[in-house]
Amino acid sequence: FFSNCKPPSHHTPPRITMKSQLFLIAILYCSSLATAWRIHNKHSHTFGLQRSSAGVLSIPRGGEIIQATTLEQIETILEENAEKLVVIDFTSKNCPPCKKVAPLYEELSESEEFESKVVFLKVDVDVNTDAVSKYGVTGWPTFLFIKKGEVQTEIVGGKLAEATLYDWVRLLMPKEEAKQE
Repeated sequence: FFSNCKPPSHHTPPRITMKSQLFLIAILYCSSLATAWRIHNKHSHTFGLQRSSAGVLSIPRGGEIIQATTLEQIETILEENAEKLVVIDFTSKNCPPCKKVAPLYEELSESEEFESKVVFLKVDVDVNTDAVSKYGVTGWPTFLFIKKGEVQTEIVGGKLAEATLYDWVRLLMPKEEAKQE
């Protein structure tokens, strides 16, 4: 019966073997584990202290995550911080992946590295439904990265956030301009 079912001769779909698929999955998984391990070792092994470039432990800045309860509050924060990166964490109280990634988000907000360049917001999706609608959030945790009022990128899902959140903040935060003498 299936011997007569052939694709048109002008089109041959690419074939990816099961072995190739497993290899790609293994590479993606190992890469995300390596990033998560690097983030974990970079941030949490000092028990809340920061290690400077000279290797000296210092007290973090005591970061602030702003609880945004209205869409108007978010818009005001975005206007006031147009030259900074604004990261919005859309989360829910009943979301295990949200709870798992929350300590990492808190550590990032406390980092001196991001002190004057990044603003961290948290939006409870059950409370601030206007913001959820405006930004088209359909799953959580969702992290939006906004610069100059424009969404640059988003991360949806706890595992992806754990693996890449630090890297996205570093990549998108405003860079210091070279000083001219």
